[in-house]
Amino acid sequence: MAKKTLYFDSYCGYSFSVITENGKVTEFNFEKSERASIIGNIYKGRVETVLQGMRAAFVNCGLERNCYLSADDIFPDAGKYDGENGQTEMPELKEGDEIIVQVVKPPPPVGKKGAKVTAHPSFVGNFLIYMPLTPFVGVSRKIADEELRKNLIYSAGRLKSQNEGLIFRTAAPYAKRNKLELELGYLRNMYTGIVKAFESAKVGDLLYTDLELCMRVMRDTLIYDVEKIYVGSPKLKDTVSRLIELYPPAHRRPVLLHDSPRDMLEENGLSSQIDEITSPRVNLDNGGYLIIESTEALTVIDVNTGKFTGEYNLEQTVYYTNVLAAREIARQVKLRNIGGIVVVDFIDMTAAAHNKSIVQELERALKKDGSKCSVAPMSEFGLVEFTRKRTASDSLSLMTVPCRNCRGGKIKSPRYILMELRARLMSLYADGARKLRADMSAALHAELEGWKELKEELKKLLPEAELYSVPHRSFHDEQLYCNTGEIPHNAVKIL
Repeated sequence: MAKKTLYFDSYCGYSFSVITENGKVTEFNFEKSERASIIGNIYKGRVETVLQGMRAAFVNCGLERNCYLSADDIFPDAGKYDGENGQTEMPELKEGDEIIVQVVKPPPPVGKKGAKVTAHPSFVGNFLIYMPLTPFVGVSRKIADEELRKNLIYSAGRLKSQNEGLIFRTAAPYAKRNKLELELGYLRNMYTGIVKAFESAKVGDLLYTDLELCMRVMRDTLIYDVEKIYVGSPKLKDTVSRLIELYPPAHRRPVLLHDSPRDMLEENGLSSQIDEITSPRVNLDNGGYLIIESTEALTVIDVNTGKFTGEYNLEQTVYYTNVLAAREIARQVKLRNIGGIVVVDFIDMTAAAHNKSIVQELERALKKDGSKCSVAPMSEFGLVEFTRKRTASDSLSLMTVPCRNCRGGKIKSPRYILMELRARLMSLYADGARKLRADMSAALHAELEGWKELKEELKKLLPEAELYSVPHRSFHDEQLYCNTGEIPHNAVKIL
């Protein structure tokens, strides 16, 4: 199994994490530090609308759009069976009711749908998932040994009370019983505190939020798969080191502080891979490429041979390209956190065995994804459909904005571009440059002048530098050039 390397950093009000396998980025998270992913957040909500025909309700949780609550997510055994028409009715829930809800799925990046919520929350620990209102016992699917699974299910039954639920996570077999009891007690007390806070809270108040980004990634990553962990600040080093101490000594990994004058991702050759997430085109190793386009209903991926012409015959050329595409598609849907229905247009092949092999290759690659995926057989038109459950935060919504010139297109967001500027300036400064010039669009210049946190960050990183911004009205939104050339008269001094 390929060893993973973890990278964590936080600056200018944003946090990010990167996971690589053999130097290739397999997971990227990017979010605002003060308002992390809403997944797992618990709110005091008010029922605004009950739709019996859809067996659902819409709940005001204080978010931008009302949240969707299905009958199955109100109570574990929600609804009553109607023998005449075979349908169920909504449980007793009225407009105006105030309830505790937890976000289980964020709003999609495209469209006007709200987040999906549940009325029976769960709390994720290092070893356990605690469900205070759902009587259920389970074991992580990654624990394959049947005897071990039976022992864990027996232990879970002894730990929990009658109306509670427990799921043992992958790290549970490494924990002693007293650690499991301590964690369960902590999670129980957390839920009790939420119930008490609910009584005096206002509708839309946040009652509970999940851990900060680095702690969530560490919690959800199998530590024995990890080789090294890099962090960008002493504060993060302390946080991650404390988490590492929770693991048995044999599974602890070194936490290395990145103290180079260059940007951590830039120096490790990861910036270009992350930058590729913002583009609809993804290049394959053999010269072929993918085109990825998302809509509100589904995501479409087109496979092309590009520059690759092969060495033997057309069928082998196409088959080899499709194999590489299947592996890259699995990586990209996880990187971009693509959810829902995905339709892949593989290059047409004549051999039925090759068609079947490509679907199997895609299934194998998707199994590495932590999210649930289901793949359908290839159609007669060479199309493969699969579904993926989107559970993580959506980094692309912060990295991109709608293009002003083409309807429906996406370009890099101003703040993401300015984070790229930060990395480029660090490299120039490390090479000895002290008078720096950044040419950019007028809109980007305005964003730079108004971003106080970035200016303070640059002052700390470039203490002896003079930085000038040169606005160009003819530049498009993404144009940015950094150099040490002559400073023109219309330049604005930033540092």
